[in-house]
Amino acid sequence: MKFIKHIIIFTFNFAFLSAQCNDLTYGCDTVTTNNNLSNYTEYYKQKSFKDAFSPWKWLVENAPKRTKNLYIHGPKILKGLIDQTEDLVRKKELIDLLINIYEVRLNNYPGKEGYVLALKGKDMYKYKSETIGELKECRSVLSKSFEIDGLNSTATTINYYFNVSLKLFQKDELDKQELMTLFSDVSEVVDYRSVSISQEIFKFESDSARQLTSKEKKQLSKLNSELERINKAKISVNKNFEKIITSCDQLIALYEGFDRFEISQEWNNRKEKYDKTYTKFITSGDSEKDLKWLNRTAEIFIKKECMDSEFYLQVVTLLHELNPTSESAFKMGKRLYSKKEFSDAITYFKEAYDNEQSENINKAKYAYYTAAASALVGSYSNARSYALKALNFRNNWGDPYILIGKLYAQTASKCGNDPATKKAGYWAAIEKFKRAKSIDKSSEKEANKLISDYNKRVPTKSLWRDNIDNPDSKTYKIDCWYSETVNVRF
Repeated sequence: MKFIKHIIIFTFNFAFLSAQCNDLTYGCDTVTTNNNLSNYTEYYKQKSFKDAFSPWKWLVENAPKRTKNLYIHGPKILKGLIDQTEDLVRKKELIDLLINIYEVRLNNYPGKEGYVLALKGKDMYKYKSETIGELKECRSVLSKSFEIDGLNSTATTINYYFNVSLKLFQKDELDKQELMTLFSDVSEVVDYRSVSISQEIFKFESDSARQLTSKEKKQLSKLNSELERINKAKISVNKNFEKIITSCDQLIALYEGFDRFEISQEWNNRKEKYDKTYTKFITSGDSEKDLKWLNRTAEIFIKKECMDSEFYLQVVTLLHELNPTSESAFKMGKRLYSKKEFSDAITYFKEAYDNEQSENINKAKYAYYTAAASALVGSYSNARSYALKALNFRNNWGDPYILIGKLYAQTASKCGNDPATKKAGYWAAIEKFKRAKSIDKSSEKEANKLISDYNKRVPTKSLWRDNIDNPDSKTYKIDCWYSETVNVRF
């Protein structure tokens, strides 16, 4: 019961301080404040959390604005004590204090609210999520964090928000439609964060001659750690979702069950199944909510690669009709791309690219898909042009270089006048593959395989000497549907 008194004093003293002692930085006794700061800091460095607790607690109660470190170190002190404590009553009291300290931090050091709530939600999930009520409270905190930070949400928010939601779903406290909505939202953030963090890392690493400051090295280390966490969160979310939805037929049946469309069906003797037509969208009465539902639904069908379905077609067509945007045009293009209707897909991908106002990750995506579809209809110059545009907006992306390299390799025999120069295009291709893996680790595996394959097809030294007027030149210029000067290597 003694520790319970401490918690009561904690709350009371904080309120009393605000009313009676205006100096929240040094409290009413500067000497005592500084002594406690010195003691807690020293014990904290030694990881002697038991000894650090009392002076730390005194500072939070009496000088809550003495240093922000009180709220950075505090959770570590409390978690250290929680892990060391076997007394269940004392453990619960420490957990309550741990959860409360995040609100105390926000009261005294406003800002980074989404980040702080993510830390709070994570600790609630770990230490206080045994009952349905506790799980719901935890989800509420993480939901608020996700709402505040949006596309900049941390891996901590993403991972724990989805995990606690999945737990509530498994306990029949969250329906499938809510889980589908969350999966769509979380997936969008994960994809965005993975790309945006990679770009930030690339800015630090692209200039090899530049010496990073100690501050920049620290920033780079944090970015690499967060990218690793984001990628792990992505794998975790996708794996858990795949356990729930295992096929396109299952996904379609689930969404049909949400009764957002009137469905007519006719028996198809040849296919021995019903052909379904989705005749009318049933509005919720709120146009903004309807658009969000349509957009999220389309995202899920894209994620599960279920774009061949008539359901997806109806969703994206309606979405584009009701509110034509760059993203809705892109989704229409994806439908046609999956059906191998590449020429029509290009029209929508270009529409998405042309109408996107901001120079961002989406602009790069729309340009790349325009390039990919153009390549498949033999419009090589257009494909190369849009691949390079994609790189203008996302200069650490390996896929556009892979695409250009493949086009060079595919057309090598058309870009020469003799047996030697008809193979020079493979050098150009290899240089693009090398560039891809040098800027984008995710391209490394594919790039290495392509380099290995096409290295076997480059001109031999004897073939080059037999056909080239200046065989000792270190470079060779290819003038074809593209123009590239390549290094001559045997």
